[in-house]
Amino acid sequence: METPEQTKPHVAARRKFLELSLESTRKSYYPLLKKQLERAREREENLQLLIDNLPALISYVDADLRYVLVNRAVEKAYGKNRDQIIGRQMKSVMGPHNYDKIESYVQDALSGRSGTIELILFNAANDGNRLYEVNYVPEMDTNGNVSGFYFLTIDITEKKQAEQERLKLKDRLRQAHKMEAIGTLSGGIAHDFNNILSGMFGYSQLLETYKNDPRKVEEYNRKIFESAQRASSLIQQILSFSRQSKINRHPIKLDLILKEALNLLRSSIPSTIEIKQNLTSRAKVLADPTQLHQVIMNLCTNAYHAMGDKGGTLTVALEEKTVSERNGVPGAHDAENGYLRLSVSDTGQGIDDRIKDKIFDPYFTTKKVGRGTGLGLAVVAGIVKKHNGYIEFETTLGLGTTFHIYLPVIIDETSGPEPLQAMEQKKETPASGRLMIVDDETSILEALEAFLTAKGYRVSIYDNGASALQMFQTAPDQFDLIITDMTMPRMAGDKFALAALKIRADIPIIMCSGYNEHFSKADALRAGIKKYIPKPANLSNLSATIRELLDKQPD
Repeated sequence: METPEQTKPHVAARRKFLELSLESTRKSYYPLLKKQLERAREREENLQLLIDNLPALISYVDADLRYVLVNRAVEKAYGKNRDQIIGRQMKSVMGPHNYDKIESYVQDALSGRSGTIELILFNAANDGNRLYEVNYVPEMDTNGNVSGFYFLTIDITEKKQAEQERLKLKDRLRQAHKMEAIGTLSGGIAHDFNNILSGMFGYSQLLETYKNDPRKVEEYNRKIFESAQRASSLIQQILSFSRQSKINRHPIKLDLILKEALNLLRSSIPSTIEIKQNLTSRAKVLADPTQLHQVIMNLCTNAYHAMGDKGGTLTVALEEKTVSERNGVPGAHDAENGYLRLSVSDTGQGIDDRIKDKIFDPYFTTKKVGRGTGLGLAVVAGIVKKHNGYIEFETTLGLGTTFHIYLPVIIDETSGPEPLQAMEQKKETPASGRLMIVDDETSILEALEAFLTAKGYRVSIYDNGASALQMFQTAPDQFDLIITDMTMPRMAGDKFALAALKIRADIPIIMCSGYNEHFSKADALRAGIKKYIPKPANLSNLSATIRELLDKQPD
């Protein structure tokens, strides 16, 4: 056995060997290890540089809801630097106001679900709320558990604003085309009004001549009334066509709208153009009548322009069809009740093959300057699409063009409003009640006062809302019902009605008004006004409405 003195050289040798081995290993492998670490650090820095230069807010949160990774956009949005975010809880970084809005989606991500939502969140960078599209995607570990999740948040405020502006511009363009069509029709409208007024003037003079002949007086009175109804109908058509309104769909008979539009067009189209109608269906469609009126007017106006002063034949047809892609209507699907097909044909020059693909493009037109904007067919196509319909056309050079509009037929079991004649023929019970009538037009006040007094009502009339309100404040229980105009001096009808309802919430109010772009029937009903009757009001109809409202009042 070696003595301690003998083993000392061996221990020293081993120690020296180990030191030399460690030094050799460090010199051999450390540069490689260092290089790999530097590459990893460089990759991480490049990744951070990449996400820092993206406009979206990018972050990674672990399963304990602590931030692990964020980009510069997140720092900017929260008004904090990276050291104040990494390792901290989401709620403390985002603030309770923002976090509460996304908490349910955080739980979704922790459950392994991904999704996309739109949220309004506070942004510290601009000290205000912004609209964001938030995308969240969970990350799973090797055991299938959620180890964390990514958030990709994109500011879409400007995008949404631009989209809204685009829609507003589209509406304005559509409105511009409506007014262009009204301009085209203005000569015919003036012609119709002059005819109506001429008849009314003539019958009023005949009344004076035959004032001692009761039979003639009754006949001429009826003629004047019928003429006034024609004028009222024409005004309503012009207003409904020209006003800018949102889509209001309900079951309608397209043949009735078609007849109205053709009556309006007849005075505007030269006598050299013959109008033929072939309306074989009275089926209903779910549609906005104003927009379908516009479709008909645009197609017929285009047909008239295609034939020009040389004349020709404009044919309008309405029939029911069963169509699908199988029998030649591109994009059509099988409708449960089939389709109603509106066809408008002309005998003009037809459409050249070179421009067939462009005719539905906005602003594309072959018309001369001053004859059209080129919006007509683009508007028609847009309206038809919104009504779940389809449009196609066929044309032959030198022979003419036909446009076909397909709209889904609906089965409507509801009964329409009771005919006015039936309402007028009902036996009226003796009238009683105290009425306040407010209107700034003297002739209307006098007519209503005379008519309703003759019915048995006690009537008080006022020529402005302010004086009427003053009286109502003094004695609100002296009146059973109010009839008010909308546009009046000193106080408008809507302001008067709302003030009256604050004084006495149960007072029934009828708004009897002409066209007002700032206050509609829907606005009136929401405000608590019981009925909205457009001017000129049929007095028998008004009388029936008054009776209906008074009968509903508690004794």
